[in-house]
Amino acid sequence: MTKYEQVPTTVDHVFGGVPIAKPLSFREIQNLTEEEYEQRWHQWHQGREAKLSSEYGWLSLRSIDWLKEGESKTIGGFPGQWRQDGNTVTYFPEAGKDVSNRGKVIKEPKEITVGTVADVNVEDFDYQGVRAQLIKRIGSDDRKFAIRQRDPQSDTRRHFEEAKHFKPSKNWVLPARYIPLEHWESVTTEAVLSDLSHKETAIGNLYFTYQDQEYKLIVFQGHNDDSGWTKKDPETNQIVYLDNRQETEGTGNILFKDVTSAKETYGGGRALAFDISHPSEVDYIDFNTASNLPCFFTEFCTCPVSPNENKLPFAIRAGETSEH
Repeated sequence: MTKYEQVPTTVDHVFGGVPIAKPLSFREIQNLTEEEYEQRWHQWHQGREAKLSSEYGWLSLRSIDWLKEGESKTIGGFPGQWRQDGNTVTYFPEAGKDVSNRGKVIKEPKEITVGTVADVNVEDFDYQGVRAQLIKRIGSDDRKFAIRQRDPQSDTRRHFEEAKHFKPSKNWVLPARYIPLEHWESVTTEAVLSDLSHKETAIGNLYFTYQDQEYKLIVFQGHNDDSGWTKKDPETNQIVYLDNRQETEGTGNILFKDVTSAKETYGGGRALAFDISHPSEVDYIDFNTASNLPCFFTEFCTCPVSPNENKLPFAIRAGETSEH
């Protein structure tokens, strides 16, 4: 198994920061009373909100600035300058400002090359409690690299009260089966920013039954929100940056829409993460854990949107809503 390097982090290795509780079987859930089920769900939801509002979680985002090819850029509120040249970004530190990267203060310009890999949270730079995160996405030269700032004192985080949701009900825990793909597939999805796209990795299909009819949802490999995953190319001896799917092999992620989308729930769709470490043991889908994408809470995200294949022809009044 390949050994990867990573910046220490407190963020869950689950798309959207959604923590996954130890699963029960479908029969075990059906044997719970509604009160017992709600109590279990509320424990899960408290964890969901705690991760969402954690110190450097999604609610801490306060800005996103796109770099332009061949131009140096100063980011408001963070010292130093950034310059994009092709697939390389150079950070130029400001004298007298102790900005750190991977636990070390940067004294000289730091050059970072990401090659052609997309959807990468590249490196974190920290200064007086604020974190500048270099990211790479699929877009034009002016929508390739960006600097995203995370600030524990952001207005969004300080004013957050709760993630609004429908009343949880066992009626939205539906029998299902998960079938892994023999060969994983790369799928291009649209993004909330019209000139961007995302590469998702389709790893299986989930079949579930609702009102005596079976439906199929594409399952993507889960994401994490970590920066700094690298490996060394054995042929060139160069550092290669990896995408945001390391350490997520046991996590399935579904992006879906339904009749409530853009009405009662977020228009870009919702995410549902679940444990697939034992594929044959997956026997239900719990729509009560359907969560809003980070871009519902902040404008400084580049979220993928649900693929057309995952649009359901009925209303799922379960999980998080679009109420602020």
